Amino acid sequence: MTTTAATDPGSRIQLAVHRAVRRDTDRLAAALAGGDEIPVDAVQAYWAVTAAQLHHHHELEDTVIWALLGERLGERVALLLARNAEEHQVMAAAMDEFDAALVEIATSPAAARQALERMQGAIETHLAHEEADVLPLGAEAFTMEDIAFFRAEDAKTNSPDAFLPWLLDAAPEDDLTFFTSAMPAPVRARLDSDWMPRRQMAVEGLRRSVAATS
Repeated sequence: MTTTAATDPGSRIQLAVHRAVRRDTDRLAAALAGGDEIPVDAVQAYWAVTAAQLHHHHELEDTVIWALLGERLGERVALLLARNAEEHQVMAAAMDEFDAALVEIATSPAAARQALERMQGAIETHLAHEEADVLPLGAEAFTMEDIAFFRAEDAKTNSPDAFLPWLLDAAPEDDLTFFTSAMPAPVRARLDSDWMPRRQMAVEGLRRSVAATS
């Protein structure tokens, strides 16, 4: 599924995260599709980055972003946020299952593929619900000051050298412009000279492993 464009900054950031998650699970599916010769180390390393970002994103949503939405809109969003929280738990369980399958991937690649398929289903169900029902309400309820607060809270526990290259890998041009146009010059320099090249090396390592098994 392709996410739709959004003009408000909050939804735009959320959709960029969703795009990155979908990108990563698609790449992992490609890596696991090469028969029994799975690039174990590359898959495990790549997934570790994705999992860390996804767990962080959900914690930020549950404790900061959607918590504030609940305060602002009350009963109007109570059922939606309850569904969101339940879906986060379902996704976390599916991620744990995939983690466990990756430990045994060398001997049971089929189990890893099945676990990934179940995880992708749980992820897509949640992202689609959030995009259809929750993000529009956030666009209505949150101010630019709120968005700045969310980004500051995010940065406290998710350093730019981890988050930005993950988010901007294979990003469309309008997302690149949105996230880098107001970026401090030293941060942009590090992004271009260090962080993105390191991310690209990891991606290329996974792709070379996939090519070797095809």
